[in-house]
Order: sequence, then structure tokens, then C-alpha cells
Amino acid sequence: MVRIVPVNEATGPGSATKPPEIVGGRYLLGKTVGSGSSGAVYLARDRHTGERYAVKVREAREREQPVRFIAEAHDMARLRHPRLVPVLDRGNDDNLYWFVMPYYEKGSLRDRVKHRGPLRADLALSWTFQILEGLAVVHQAGLVHRDVKPHNVLLNEAEEAVLTDFGLVRHVHGGVPYRTRTDQSMGTPNYRAPEQAVDAATVDLRADIYGVGATLYFLLTARRPGFLYMVDGDDPAMDAVPPVMRPFVLRCMAYDARDRYPNAPAAAVVVADLADVLARQAGKQAPGDLWRRRLERRGKLSLWQRIVRWVGQ
Repeated sequence: MVRIVPVNEATGPGSATKPPEIVGGRYLLGKTVGSGSSGAVYLARDRHTGERYAVKVREAREREQPVRFIAEAHDMARLRHPRLVPVLDRGNDDNLYWFVMPYYEKGSLRDRVKHRGPLRADLALSWTFQILEGLAVVHQAGLVHRDVKPHNVLLNEAEEAVLTDFGLVRHVHGGVPYRTRTDQSMGTPNYRAPEQAVDAATVDLRADIYGVGATLYFLLTARRPGFLYMVDGDDPAMDAVPPVMRPFVLRCMAYDARDRYPNAPAAAVVVADLADVLARQAGKQAPGDLWRRRLERRGKLSLWQRIVRWVGQ
């Protein structure tokens, strides 16, 4: 039985017209597995190799280029990192634009909590650290994701977190032929930062830190967070969050962006420290040193990564 994975849950309508059965001359499109503001996602099979993929498509009106969709494919293709979903192929068939991603059979973090309930604290911290690893690369490239949530974190075969859906990305330094309108609200309620609900055009990387805290809250409580609870701390569901982890969640989800962690590496170091505390309490080996070394190696690009980044400029 084929497992249909919700690669992206709707934040707005994608293409209203069903695309042809084959795109790029080789990808056989099957059932719709998600839709979003920048397009629809289909489960597909490569008719040459038989491999399954997730293919995102967007139908453009006559003489129109879907610039945000094209930018999303470009960003995902150039940001090669184990914690980020890669783009494997892309193109357009006349007015139909598409790009190809791996098929993640294990689903998203939202799926995991939905089917199994709240996660163990150590497992939730491990996936949170991996999300922050991916965000560190995104932010280093001058991008703000603007849609960090459990739905957009997939699990690979090794059950490691992989961040996806760059349809709402903000390019801090410009360089794309579109701009978010001033005072435009954008993102997913319950997971977007308060300032993003008011003016998504000016948010910085701390909006993604809010999404990380909201995601961790969901992983531990199986409840969608609300920032009003975070402001006054009067939230019964916080009882499910280990006391040692509550300050981290509350700081990530601070109403004022200035009160949050300044960047992804700073938050990741705290997560590693928390993982050490939980491990010592359980009489297990502390993983923090390994995680911190991995974070330190992030800035050292391999030759292949340097080539990919240069080509993507």
C-alpha cells in the first residue's frame, strides 16, 4: 500500500487546474499530497527508474512567470544540506512549472504526533536541534523561512528531521523580482510569530526562532500553541513540558522578537545543553558534545558545497 505523505499542508490555494499526467517527459503524476500558496504537490513515479518522488507544480497564466515558485525551486536547489529538502530536478512544460523532491515515506513531525501522541523529551530535543541546524544554513544564505511548523519538517529514512516548503521565504537582501506587501499577514496561525501576523515584509530570522519554539511545544504537548498563552504563562498544557525545558520554549516564543534567541546557532547550543541535562538525569550518555561539534562544522563548506553555492549566485 502506498503511503501518501503530506509534503505541505495548505496555506492557500495552489494550481486550480489538474496538470497533465506526465511532466518533464518522465514524472508520472499520481495523487495530490499537498497544496500551498505557491503550488500543488503530487506523488509521482519516474517512468525511467520506477523511483517515487514528490513533484510540486504551478500552472502559470498566459505570458506569466510564477516568480515566487521559481525562486522557491532555486533556493531549495542551492541550499544543499542534510537538514534541508533538496530539489533534484526542475523545469517547465510551456505554462506548467515544476520541481522534483525526494519522497519521504515516514511523513512529517505533525504526522508522528498525530498518530503516536506527544513525544519523549529527548527525541523532541534531537529533532529540534536538527531543525535549527537547517535554519542556520537558511539564515546564513540571507533567507527567512517564515513557515517553520511540524507540518514542514519531514523525516528521512534515518528518522532525521528535514526542513521543507520554501514557498514563503523572505530574501532579506532582495535579489528576487517580487516583494511581500507592507502590512501583509503571512504564515500559519499558531506557528507564525506575532510580528509576522501584522507585517510579514519586515520580519527577520527571529520569526523562525518563534516557529521552532512553537514546534517543540507541539511535539511535547500534541497541542497547537497560542502565543497569548506564552505571554502570561497560564497554559495547562505546559505541564507536559519538562520544567528544565520550559524557559527555552518560552524564550523562543516571546512576544517581542528582541526577547528571543538571536539566531539559530545560539538556540541550538541551548538545546544541546538541555539534551545533556536530560541524559544525565536518565543515566545515559550525554549527546551534547557531538551535537555542538556538528554545529561548529556547519560553517566549513566542502568543495562541492562551495561549487553549488557559487553556481547558485
